[in-house]
Amino acid sequence: MNYTDIQTKLKQHNLAVTFPLLRKKASEIGNWALSEQIEGLWATYQQMLQFTLQGINDAQSKHIRIDICEKLQLAANRLERLERIMQHPEEKYAAVAKEMERLDSFETIVAQLEAQAREIDEVQHDELLRETVRQHRIAELTEQHDLLLMQLFNWTWTSEVWQNVDSDLANRLLFSDVIPVHDKAVFVSAVTLSLLEYADVAKLLFLLDGYLVEDDQISQRSIVGFLLAFHVHYSLFDDNKELIDRLAIYHDDTSFIHDLYAVMLQLQMSCVTESVTSKMRNDIMPALMRGVMSKKRKDSDTASSNLDPESFIEHGENPEWMGDERMNKKMHEMAEMQLEGADVYYATFSMMKGFPFFSQMPHWFYPFSLSGHYVPELNKFTNGNVNKFIRMILSGSPFCNSDKYSLCFSFANFGNMAESAIEAQISSQIPEGMNLDEMAESEEMQKPKRADIRRHYVFDLYRFYHNYPYKHQFENPFNLLKKEPVTPFSHPLLQKLLSGTLDEMEQYADFLMRKEFYPAALNIFQTLATNEFDASLASVWQKIGFCHQKLQHAEETIHAYRVANSLKPNSKWTLRHLATLCSSTGHVEESVSYYQQLLTIQPENLKFLVGTAQSLMQCKRYDEALPLLHKANYLDEQSQLVKEMLAWCLIINGQDADASKFILDLLQANPMNEEANLLLGIVMMMDGKIKEAYTQILPYRSEENYTNLRKKLDTLCRHRHLDSTTATLLMDALMLQIN
Repeated sequence: MNYTDIQTKLKQHNLAVTFPLLRKKASEIGNWALSEQIEGLWATYQQMLQFTLQGINDAQSKHIRIDICEKLQLAANRLERLERIMQHPEEKYAAVAKEMERLDSFETIVAQLEAQAREIDEVQHDELLRETVRQHRIAELTEQHDLLLMQLFNWTWTSEVWQNVDSDLANRLLFSDVIPVHDKAVFVSAVTLSLLEYADVAKLLFLLDGYLVEDDQISQRSIVGFLLAFHVHYSLFDDNKELIDRLAIYHDDTSFIHDLYAVMLQLQMSCVTESVTSKMRNDIMPALMRGVMSKKRKDSDTASSNLDPESFIEHGENPEWMGDERMNKKMHEMAEMQLEGADVYYATFSMMKGFPFFSQMPHWFYPFSLSGHYVPELNKFTNGNVNKFIRMILSGSPFCNSDKYSLCFSFANFGNMAESAIEAQISSQIPEGMNLDEMAESEEMQKPKRADIRRHYVFDLYRFYHNYPYKHQFENPFNLLKKEPVTPFSHPLLQKLLSGTLDEMEQYADFLMRKEFYPAALNIFQTLATNEFDASLASVWQKIGFCHQKLQHAEETIHAYRVANSLKPNSKWTLRHLATLCSSTGHVEESVSYYQQLLTIQPENLKFLVGTAQSLMQCKRYDEALPLLHKANYLDEQSQLVKEMLAWCLIINGQDADASKFILDLLQANPMNEEANLLLGIVMMMDGKIKEAYTQILPYRSEENYTNLRKKLDTLCRHRHLDSTTATLLMDALMLQIN
């Protein structure tokens, strides 16, 4: 039995099977502290069983049993971690965990970070130091700091379940006045990755508390890490009282609730990155490139030739606009995707993660800073405008942290010719009357927005799990999000926390529906649809129907649309869906009713006319369908479908001479029209020209046409327009291909 099975049985409170297995595994692994913990729980459970056999009824038995199951779930998590380290030493996690055993304690690392931060500050503000000495000392301290930060990350990522002393030290680091925000952000990321490896309530509570830090870099990383880890391990936290009590503090915190929904949305948005990447690569970027090339050609043509004046007034438009309009449309589409939170640059930068910087795991989570240790090469640009422009891009761009590092290293490889090309582009793009200094100093460039920090951190996580060289050694949490989207109902604790946010729930469900997470969206909409008589819920019932329809739940779809129609009558959208679905599922009389309501709203609508006629013909009400088809043919004389339906309806009504006119029109437009040739053969049969009918139909025999013809002939026989024996013999002749 593997650990997944053990966790499932513990979730079901099955101790009879799991206790012996866990005791055996703990003994094999040889971790004394963990073995002692499991044996202690075993002794407690044995005593409970003995009391029960003696007829002693303890009111606390149920609570104690649940508590034992919860503790064993965490113990099983720890056992799995230790077993992984023992059995797979080649994995990155195991190798780093072994390495960390030789390093100083967590307390020492925190103390060294604090001491080093103070020393760096002293050196920077020591007015007696010569500048060369200062720079040399800062460089030394920075190198030492980077090593220390690497140790902090690796120790945290591979750390065991935190004890109280570990939580205290983590909070000391988080709320320290001397340790830089950059270091705290990296630490929060390490805690998140540790949690995604193995559940630990203490770490989860730490991230929840991290949201209270005033700095957005820390608070937003913390809430992203909390929700992601909570979703991955939610089954382990069902009845954790400490977590329940801590979440209760946030129940009325509107800012926290808003950010929680925003994180949900951003995490789920990351799950459509593949489709966004495909659209960028195959649609938007080629269109933009064509637009750029077209504009260059037009500029060249304009300079060397005279323009035809007539071209400016054709259809009231200037043909030269077309390329720009298409390009602008694609740029607008890209901007809309970005505004929604889509990762439009993933494809561009996923190929730029081969720099040595990204070989170190912690570097994937370094907040980008222009004054950081890894960007001094930007000073190589001698042109002032180029340097300012690049720094402006890196400080205020829509790129996430790891992409900014990629861009930085790419810029560092530019030569003098590239610098000149950039200078030329900058000069042409700067708005008239504004210089780079003004743009760089604008408020928007100075401080990243809260939403941007949150979004970029999710992008950083996504890139790590999809582009890190050792990515195959990690369970990718984004794969889980694709299969099981996070929603307000993912877990009872979330449901309780978000129970009063109905407007936000519906907005989030709308988002899930747009992104085709239909089961998750349906779950929320069904919760919001509290009854079938509240007119304000009409749109919710429409959305329930739409989700059911996408999931191919026919009867549930029709029921939801019926409710929506009763709450909001005469909605074209609802009536159209009801009419179509009822027609395709056998509720044809009901379909006719809905189509007739649609025709009342729009009598000249061709689709409604054809749909009504089709439903009437399904109901064998051919005489009622005929005038509708004549009207449809009048509105669109080119429609082959209408002519085919009209010809067949005329045949059913015994008007085969009139039907022939429409059939000949169809064949004149397309001599190979299979339906028209079948109908012509049927008319010949009705005229008694059986041999001619056979010759007409024979070239178009196929399984599909044979079935279609059989149905039509059966219908004509029922209406006594054809002799059933003759029809049967003709069908046999066609099947046997009699000459």
